[in-house]
Amino acid sequence: MSPTPQTSIEHQVRTNPYLDGAKVGLIVPSVNTTTEPEFAWVAPPGISFHATRIFMNVTTPDALRSMNKEVTRAAELLATLSPHVVAYVCTAGSFVDGPEATAALLSEMREIVGCPVIATSGAMISALRHLVITRIALATPYPQDVAELERQFFLASGVDVLSCGCLGRSGASVRPTTFEEIAELVRRVDRPDAQAIFVSCTDLRAFELVSILENELGKAVLTSNQVTLWAILQTLRRCSPLTGYGRLLT
Repeated sequence: MSPTPQTSIEHQVRTNPYLDGAKVGLIVPSVNTTTEPEFAWVAPPGISFHATRIFMNVTTPDALRSMNKEVTRAAELLATLSPHVVAYVCTAGSFVDGPEATAALLSEMREIVGCPVIATSGAMISALRHLVITRIALATPYPQDVAELERQFFLASGVDVLSCGCLGRSGASVRPTTFEEIAELVRRVDRPDAQAIFVSCTDLRAFELVSILENELGKAVLTSNQVTLWAILQTLRRCSPLTGYGRLLT
């Protein structure tokens, strides 16, 4: 008798749905503990995230500029994994010196990694244009001087900021901000003529509140991690709706 053919090992393996698709490199501030769990929570299968950290301990303009000097080295590290897209996932770091500086930094990153690149500040402007929004209210956890730099970034990008509120928090003190504190800040900055509210900072847990706040306020609510993930999915041409995470992803 002929031996019974053995089933190929490939047909027996329970494969990990996140390991056979697109590789996304992330450059995140060292204090950030929110972005990676949020992306893994929301992103569809077929995408894996691989992070490199750059040093940050306080949210000041000088500290942000110092952190930005590490971005190109982080990009060199990520280039070794042959990513499909790389994202600099820091709102303040990517807006601190204005749109032209952000564009220059992205150009440097692109030369290093050899694939599409994204920065959170650019993603927030792209998302607003996608939704045809030109008037926003801005909610930030930052100190006042950093919040003002963000307001100036929006204005330089053609977006009107009708109101701006901040919590005066810096570095690792952002992460413990409660859902109630975030919701109260959003309610406080909202204005009737604002078409949307942008909730800034990739380490602020605002993504989980988006649908609740949109239902309450009757307008789009965008967050830093939400717009960055949206830009990543757009770049990867993964544009199927994701329900439950706000109008942008729906």
